[in-house]
Amino acid sequence: MGGHSSPICNLRGPLSLLGFRSRGVGPTETRRANSDSSKTDDASDSSGRDTLGGDIAVTSFADLSFDLPLKVFRDSGIHGHCFVCAGNLAILTGDCYRPLSFREFGASFRSSAGAGIVIPTKLARIEINYCQILRQLDHDRAKRGIQFSFSS
Repeated sequence: MGGHSSPICNLRGPLSLLGFRSRGVGPTETRRANSDSSKTDDASDSSGRDTLGGDIAVTSFADLSFDLPLKVFRDSGIHGHCFVCAGNLAILTGDCYRPLSFREFGASFRSSAGAGIVIPTKLARIEINYCQILRQLDHDRAKRGIQFSFSS
């Protein structure tokens, strides 16, 4: 879960959570030593943790779109938007002996908010967004700042 693809007009479904890197949300464990040091799965991940995935994923997204003040933007369909994203990815069995409670699941939600410009083209929807992380857990890989996304 995570990634910079837009939740609107997206083929990935409900797995996008703006402000978080791909595979940046959810349970992790300490990375195991690799006997072949020439192979790396994700060179950009220096966290030293492996993503485990989960049994249940939930995301929500709210978007408020508005016209920009210049007529040239309105005529071309370029508009602004403000958004809030929230989501969670969890393993249902927790520590393998005790099932995950609704309270624990609710307490571990991550969220982000931001604003951006949407540029619709014939080939793709281009978004330039500024994301602010509102809530993350210790080992989440979040990215605050300017992000670009393209969706069909």
